[in-house]
Amino acid sequence: MAMPQAASLLRTALRLTGDPGTAEDFVQEVLLRAWRSFHQFESGTNCKAWLFRILLNVASKRQRQIRTRPHLVSLDENEMFNPPAVINTPPQFTRAEVLTALDALPEEHRIVLMLAVVEGFTCKEVSQMLVVPMGTVMSRLSRARDGLRRKLVESKGGGASASPRNLRRQEKRAYELL
Repeated sequence: MAMPQAASLLRTALRLTGDPGTAEDFVQEVLLRAWRSFHQFESGTNCKAWLFRILLNVASKRQRQIRTRPHLVSLDENEMFNPPAVINTPPQFTRAEVLTALDALPEEHRIVLMLAVVEGFTCKEVSQMLVVPMGTVMSRLSRARDGLRRKLVESKGGGASASPRNLRRQEKRAYELL
């Protein structure tokens, strides 16, 4: 039940960490924790939501650990992760522009956007995973979408085609790149 979700978990872990190695470690930790506590999983409930809750717990624990350690910086600028090119990339935005705009969002907005839009969770499920009120999830999602639109338009130099209808169409295509 858990293995089919590995790609989604990895995609979200990569957005959380920004490092492919750490993201893979997160997913391995999630799958290990899920296997160890499978007896706690309630049959008939949303397995994907359960796994993402574990992922968020792993990420939260790692963030607490990082705060207590000194910050390490790579001296090699060429260690950037280059995900495979997406087929049918829309001409409005490149994958790099979308990922840059997404990474520029505050973390609480970015994770809500990833869970709701990219992974397809409902606001109620995201609310349960993040342990925040559903209204908070909805406002963060709205702000994340607005912020992503704004950053994408800025990346194109103000965007001559910045009508609300064009922005929504371009935003939808941008989500497909994630």
